[in-house]
Amino acid sequence: MPDMEQAAREAFAQWRGSADSIVVARAPGRVNLVGDHTDYNDGLVLPMILDRAVYVAARISSDGSHHFWSENYREGVTYSPGQWPKVRPGHWVSYIAGMIQELPPPGPIELLVMGNVPLGAGLSSSAALEMATGLALEALRGKPVPPLELAQIGQRVEHRYAGVKCGIMDQIVSRAGRTGHALFLDCHSLNWEHIPIQSKDTQFLVIDSRIRRQLATSKYNERRAECQKALEYIRASNVAITSLRHVGDHHVKELKESILQRRIRHVISENKRVKAACSAVIHSDWSRLGRIFSLSHESLREDYEVSCKEMDFMAAYAELCPGVFGARMMGGGFGGCTINLVRAGEGPAVAASVTAAYEDKYKQKPVAHIIGPGIEAGCSYD
Repeated sequence: MPDMEQAAREAFAQWRGSADSIVVARAPGRVNLVGDHTDYNDGLVLPMILDRAVYVAARISSDGSHHFWSENYREGVTYSPGQWPKVRPGHWVSYIAGMIQELPPPGPIELLVMGNVPLGAGLSSSAALEMATGLALEALRGKPVPPLELAQIGQRVEHRYAGVKCGIMDQIVSRAGRTGHALFLDCHSLNWEHIPIQSKDTQFLVIDSRIRRQLATSKYNERRAECQKALEYIRASNVAITSLRHVGDHHVKELKESILQRRIRHVISENKRVKAACSAVIHSDWSRLGRIFSLSHESLREDYEVSCKEMDFMAAYAELCPGVFGARMMGGGFGGCTINLVRAGEGPAVAASVTAAYEDKYKQKPVAHIIGPGIEAGCSYD
């Protein structure tokens, strides 16, 4: 893998004529082992960081304007402080501009972004961009921001400037994730614990379907609204319940709408699966973790209805391959990636088999990534 930090410095120098006095910050994407659509319900999640990251090179601007450039999109934007760039919500510029709104630097900035987190694949490239930008802003401001506070700022940016009512999982793991560990996060208390992954016997394989979705324009926000509606019905008889984190199986029967029953049934069962997955990782019980993957996919498909035929095909086909413990869709849904738990050494063969079958059926070639131990967030100075 190329030295992305050096590549960012060189790209910045080519863009602005020099790379003097810049800071280079990085923040990784993430995969979620289990715990999807639980974070915004104050639930439990078990993500881990990717060995792929978003890199931001930045410095104070000398001409009074903000200048942004994306190496991935080969696109730039310039605007004056006090204004808002002329971009749609969710455009890559909106995340940077939103972080600047929430964490103002001492002056206008020049900022270049590049990275190797697949875009729009459900690997949290937007949270990685927010956290990398936040770390660069910290350095330019000369004042550190606690990891949780920076994650909360990133979440506000998603809500206010991208139109996605996401939870806080992606931002926290991108900022606080540790190499070679999963991060067990309680989204109610916002406490987390790093869980070592003894993975010499296994590999995590991510397969990108290449189906791109914009969460703000998909049914992601609709699912969140359904959860809120279910909560309101339950609170009508028990005001002490403040989130779906606190509901139990008996509450499912209180809801008259079957669609709401299915939604909270997923949240309840997924929280249980996260606890079971933590135990499986701690004890290196990969067969058990594989079964948890499979059950999670079934719940996301049937109860939460955020899968699609392509994701179902990839997960089901993978589970027929030798050496696969389990597979599931991951992330917001409606496209994106599957995560597959595979016996060590079998990853390339499984990837080749699944991608060939998928391409034959859907006439589109997916991209497979065997996940390494992860790159932690950080910042370096020129």
